[in-house]
Amino acid sequence: MSTLNYLVKGKKNFSNILIRFKNGRKFDYTTSTELKVDPKNWSKAKQKVKNTSGDKTKDAINTHLADLKKHIFDSFNLENATGVYIDKQWLQKKIALYFNRPLNETVLEEVYLLPFIENFIKEAPTRIIKNTNKPVSAGTITKYKSTKKKLTAYEEHYKTKIKFSDLDLTFHKQFMNYLLEVEKIGINTTGKFIKNVKSFGREAILLGLPVNNEINHPNFFAPTESTDDIYLNDEEINEIYKKDFKNNERLENARDLFIIGLRTGLRVSDFLRLKQTNIKNGFIEIKTQKTGQEVVIPMHWQIKEILEKRDGFPTKLSDQKFNLYIKEVAEFSGLKELTKGSKINKETNRKEKGTYPKHELITSHICRRSFASNLYGELPNMVIMGITGHKTETQFLKYIKITPKENANKLKEYWAKQNEKNSYEQLKMKVVK
Repeated sequence: MSTLNYLVKGKKNFSNILIRFKNGRKFDYTTSTELKVDPKNWSKAKQKVKNTSGDKTKDAINTHLADLKKHIFDSFNLENATGVYIDKQWLQKKIALYFNRPLNETVLEEVYLLPFIENFIKEAPTRIIKNTNKPVSAGTITKYKSTKKKLTAYEEHYKTKIKFSDLDLTFHKQFMNYLLEVEKIGINTTGKFIKNVKSFGREAILLGLPVNNEINHPNFFAPTESTDDIYLNDEEINEIYKKDFKNNERLENARDLFIIGLRTGLRVSDFLRLKQTNIKNGFIEIKTQKTGQEVVIPMHWQIKEILEKRDGFPTKLSDQKFNLYIKEVAEFSGLKELTKGSKINKETNRKEKGTYPKHELITSHICRRSFASNLYGELPNMVIMGITGHKTETQFLKYIKITPKENANKLKEYWAKQNEKNSYEQLKMKVVK
């Protein structure tokens, strides 16, 4: 016969409430619940805290003792029936699980979010991603580290330690408010951090850890907003290509790299590392760094001319220098019209929306977006996606930046061609007398 009793030893100060779990002659284990009580307020007969006036904790402690007893018996019945070995460590683990506290320092990641993320990041380089069969990329690991950094700052700000059980709608609201109001981070970046928190939570759920169910609630969402990202149309790209930088090798080199990015649709991490071995029979072939996708792109005539002029690819640049130099390239190429967009405020190091000269909004991201936007409507979407690497058409359509006016002009051109065709056919059908 199994029995479970509570004990309080000692008569001075606050003492631990012990639990004694016995199953006939098979085992008899005693360990602490880590709940404390003044011994004079303990009822040995009723095995609970006495109804003493002024004691504000008695109801909470007594409720815990009743619920813990049921938790242990339920676990024992389920696990003992399947052959699980019941020992003192088993009992200690069940108590820790009930109170959502780590059993010891080596299993902090089973209760607290940040130690779990730390371990998650350490294991990331050896984790294989489904469908790609490739390890987690360095860029993704960097995003994990950034999220951990924000969560650490959040804990320091609110003087707390985030448990998996804390990942509820209240945490979601408070973390989002912290990012937006304290850190002054934009909506889309905030959404990316929350998206990562949800990913960590889902991974913890798969491992059977006590994650709050509210993390899957529709209101535990990653916020997004439309952006004022810009792109360069063909005319603007051609102006940049034709600009004479012969007296400034630094800007000519940056311009040539810029044209290669604009005419390949590759990410900056890929087109800045292109070399002669990537050229095969008039095509550029490369395995993308972020996704490991094999991409084949026919060489644009402007790229061919650059390679012929230089007898190879331009000199490599760091991402930082490239982003700095192409703003100058765009300015000297005449891209000065006032344009709505977002750029980094150097004082706050945060993106701010506004109206700026277009060259100030130029970054490496414009290359891939311009490539996709200029070809949209000229080629089937799936053909463009095969080069840009977008997995879904919905994702692709969000990426391109065609303005309503540009769409209207495309329709206008289409109708003009239709009208011209109909007029020609009517002329052919006209009977001459």
